[in-house]
Amino acid sequence: MVATDQQAWTVKQVYAMAVVCLVLGVAVGYLLHAPKEAGTGVPATSSLQRPVPNSASPSMPSADDMKRMADKQVAPMLAELQKDPKNAALLEKVGYAYLSAQQFSSAKPYYEQSLALKANPETLNELAFVYYSLGEVDKSIDTLHRALKIDPKNPKYLFNLGMFEWHGKTDPKAAIAAWQSFVEADPNNPKRAEVERMIAQAKQHLTIAPGTKTDKPAN
Repeated sequence: MVATDQQAWTVKQVYAMAVVCLVLGVAVGYLLHAPKEAGTGVPATSSLQRPVPNSASPSMPSADDMKRMADKQVAPMLAELQKDPKNAALLEKVGYAYLSAQQFSSAKPYYEQSLALKANPETLNELAFVYYSLGEVDKSIDTLHRALKIDPKNPKYLFNLGMFEWHGKTDPKAAIAAWQSFVEADPNNPKRAEVERMIAQAKQHLTIAPGTKTDKPAN
């Protein structure tokens, strides 16, 4: 069905809603800065949930709506890439546009191409989220370790590594190690109390073998 002018979504509105959907979903980290086009001031958190169309709310975009808007957003970037195919920053920007719209499969190759040209820790962090969202947990963890080799005391990467180890691998020991490094790296971080709470919870489940299917890891 073709949207009316009142129902039509701008790129900024779609990305703003994507951020809201991420924040309202099951948060497992604070992976990203606010989407470049959103301008909402709301930090994106990671979630495997995608926006679900709601017939009672015509303003809610469907996944197809978000894909169309992302395609429209990246079209001029792709035209630039035709002239400058080895522009790592532009490749990352395309990846981020798709990531912001939760089009993870579309984002993945652009991030990978960008990183093949230039190793950037923030790009690695974003790609780790893409891998995790696609169910490629081992790749997501390996990618965060690559980011930490460049910036070993970055609290954001350490926080996310712990979340991926805990939620993705059910490995409390690895999660605790990452979160303890987080506290050591940034003792005044506003998320410290939350991290210390998660460390205490993870310590209660040290007998869980990594990879075990369980509902024990905390949200």
